[in-house]
Amino acid sequence: MNDLMDLSHRKIMITGASSGIGRAAAILASEKNASLVLCGRDEGRLNETLQMLENKERHILIPFDIRSFDSYNDVFDRAVSDGNKLSGLVHCAGIAKPLPLRMMKYSRITETIETNLSSFALLVSMYAGKKYSEGGSIVGISSVNSRLPQQYMSVYAASKAGLEAFVRSASLELCERNIRINCVVPGAVDTPMAQSTDPEQLEKIIGRQLLGLTDPSEIANVILFLLSSASSAITGAAISADGGRLGQ
Repeated sequence: MNDLMDLSHRKIMITGASSGIGRAAAILASEKNASLVLCGRDEGRLNETLQMLENKERHILIPFDIRSFDSYNDVFDRAVSDGNKLSGLVHCAGIAKPLPLRMMKYSRITETIETNLSSFALLVSMYAGKKYSEGGSIVGISSVNSRLPQQYMSVYAASKAGLEAFVRSASLELCERNIRINCVVPGAVDTPMAQSTDPEQLEKIIGRQLLGLTDPSEIANVILFLLSSASSAITGAAISADGGRLGQ
């Protein structure tokens, strides 16, 4: 029986692969026979991810800072240096720093926008080049904050709302290249990012999710679906995986 979720003969770049959702997505994709390009700032933690994967010899590690935009050409050249083009991209790298209005500074705003949105737009642009891919699927990670407000998270929410808008519009261009693009919209997920949230605030957020705190592997399941042939009729979509989030 044909397994639509099988990723054999597919090469997928994953940013933020050193922890959290990115690491969980890498583990699951490797179990489904994908070859991976693991990207993240911390080479040591990328190596930790590599040790958790199936078929370790098939994967490539490329440590780099997602905001080092001038390095993108080199990153993509290295990703296909073995002669095999990419067939998937998952952008998990991101930050969610609280930023009260009274503390707004241009540098803090751009840090969030560049990490969460600008980098995604540029990665998608690079991926779409014939030099680096021949069709495939792109997955971004949004957040329930794009739809449900949270105090001090206005810039973060704007970056994720922008990502969703980008996905919808980019899908019109990418379909001409046989590329699908979608995003996943998680609620509170048990990642280092969530663990850095104020415990009282995090408890309130979790209390609004019918299914409780989401495990990264549960988001990885949705990512895998969007990467695979099982989602061949879906593009330009934002798929909720918010644990049954109820209101603010």
